[in-house]
Amino acid sequence: MIRTFLVKLLCVAAILSPLCSSAQNDVRKAFDELLKNSSVEYSETHSMSKDSSTGVKESQSDVYTFTMPAANIKLVDNIIKAFKSDESKAYSISGGKADKRSARINLAVGDGRGAGVLINPIGYDYYYACFLAPKKEDKDGIYRYAYGINWRKNKNKIEGTLVVTYATTLKYRQEASKSRGAMMSVAAPADSWFETMVTYMRTISQTNSQSNQEFWAARIYKLAQSSQSLKDLSNDDKNAARELLKSKIDGTEKFTPTTRQLLISALNSIK
Repeated sequence: MIRTFLVKLLCVAAILSPLCSSAQNDVRKAFDELLKNSSVEYSETHSMSKDSSTGVKESQSDVYTFTMPAANIKLVDNIIKAFKSDESKAYSISGGKADKRSARINLAVGDGRGAGVLINPIGYDYYYACFLAPKKEDKDGIYRYAYGINWRKNKNKIEGTLVVTYATTLKYRQEASKSRGAMMSVAAPADSWFETMVTYMRTISQTNSQSNQEFWAARIYKLAQSSQSLKDLSNDDKNAARELLKSKIDGTEKFTPTTRQLLISALNSIK
């Protein structure tokens, strides 16, 4: 019953979802073919987030963990053929078999600051490819879809995982990381805890990205925690920081629940 429901769900997704972009059309069809096969058993997990003010998608993760009889290896072979068919449209492809010496590869989700989805567990064959998101979905060209598969075959069965993630491209993440590093070096004068707090709070108000807001809220929280170990930090500075945090929390700015909770925790951490 569960598998039948999921097949119906996939059919709807094929109509409505941007995953049916022609750039990875053969791979998507091969994924669907495996999941719809009556001999395949699978479970799934999904996540997706959008910018609350614009409705623009910022991250997505779809993971299907499957098992099937070893005789059905052709379903995996067809997926690899589909990757090769679509590889001219991909900007990055990779495959192999992971062993204890292999570096772990995680397909990024969103802005890439989370753990991502492991695609090459030890002992598994794997293959993945990255495709730029369609222009109608991402006019700035900074997002990509990653499709991946891993599998392990023994005498009786095949077990593996299908993965689809939506994230910013590696190039964009690297540039953003450099930019954040430059901002932090300017925004965090080592000789003034209070000035650093003010700069962080000013920065969080100047960004429209939810992920960047949460990043700076986490920096504010860590800075607030450090107040407990700074012997030379004056009560006046701590009181002023508390008032600034209160005004930020009670103000009209739109923050995600995570950002707001981090700011509340920061307020409570200033001792």
